[in-house]
Amino acid sequence: MFSRYFKPFFRSHRQSWRVFSFHVRRFIAESSFSDRCSLTAVATLLPLVIIRSAYCKKDVQEPKRPCRKRTMSKVMYETSLQGKAQRYLNALKESWDQLHRTPGMFAYQLKKTPHRRKIPGSHGFYTELNADRSLKRRGPQTIESLNPAFKPTNFNFNKINAAEVLMTINDCHGSPEVQMIINKSPLTQYHTLICPEVNKNHVQRITRDVLAFCITFMRSIDDKNIRMGYNSPGALASVNHLHFHLLLFAQDLYIDKVPLEKLAGDSIYRLSRRAPTEAICVVFQGKDTEDDVAEKVDQIYKLAMWMCKNNMPHNLFITQDRSSKGYGDVKVFIFARSKYCVSKDLAEFNVGFCELAGFIPLPVADKMENLTEQQVLQRIRCVTGSAPKAMYEEMTNIVEGRTKEYPWEQILAI
Repeated sequence: MFSRYFKPFFRSHRQSWRVFSFHVRRFIAESSFSDRCSLTAVATLLPLVIIRSAYCKKDVQEPKRPCRKRTMSKVMYETSLQGKAQRYLNALKESWDQLHRTPGMFAYQLKKTPHRRKIPGSHGFYTELNADRSLKRRGPQTIESLNPAFKPTNFNFNKINAAEVLMTINDCHGSPEVQMIINKSPLTQYHTLICPEVNKNHVQRITRDVLAFCITFMRSIDDKNIRMGYNSPGALASVNHLHFHLLLFAQDLYIDKVPLEKLAGDSIYRLSRRAPTEAICVVFQGKDTEDDVAEKVDQIYKLAMWMCKNNMPHNLFITQDRSSKGYGDVKVFIFARSKYCVSKDLAEFNVGFCELAGFIPLPVADKMENLTEQQVLQRIRCVTGSAPKAMYEEMTNIVEGRTKEYPWEQILAI
């Protein structure tokens, strides 16, 4: 009854209604209302409750959560990826879990409690046992160029079972059509492939559209355990058909805590010179406008095209800032490497975006238990070589407007 008569009055003041409801419930509980109080008594005391609620309002207000300023109309926001990303993620998780329980859909089932080990040392790398991935996954392709041709006869995402598609995102204003496809040989729960415009047969080379999609998606969800990654040809890419990876890493990774140093502009950093690895970090702040986001996406894209032009394999790792000071921020880490990896040794420790971020899956328990931090760092430094220094210089040139773009507009097919 009280809700029917008084809630409309407080509807536009939600906090007042919460405080009012709290005091009514406490009053009823303390006075044994069901045994002793009549409706007349409640009516007599109700004004006092309302007055008390008004005076207490300032004392019980919840702290306001920092939020991103919306620069578009409500109607446009509701039809954009920013407005829909969290719903897509919720649906993706539900569908992924259902398919994971379906016999024969995945190459293997992930263990509920995988064997995991934090590698002793000062940096916080950790390794996880995944023997099935090396034994049961589809064989990786050999991609011998950073400007590869698309080969329809090879495996590509046009050939998958339709049941493997978790969802198709094609109703977002300003975004490309994207298929979210299960990774049949998953590393973690919710391991999904983000595949833009599958029918256009994009080779495994970053485009502005897919980069903008991934960053916008990450900036619009409320789950800091969801991460994204990209492996270029020569940097552990397994399929020559454009895709990013979406995974769940609940643990704090090495890359989450690494200190940063300003490199160029206001949002371009490099890992601290005291860090044992090297990378660029582009920070998308929660307060960034659409123009700010577009400019940073363009800078990353130009750097990726420069690396392709110079035959420099590279990896990306995209994560929300997990620190208390970084609410709403998204970090994009860019790794460059001197050595080209043509074929994978599925029984050994390879270096892709996961390993560079601090997560190292291994197929053999003995190797997992005996791997040292020094071995990890030596392997990473071996593949990266001197490439990061050239990358730092080029990114500075891009930010300061001293470079040109290398467009790749022609779709190659044989």
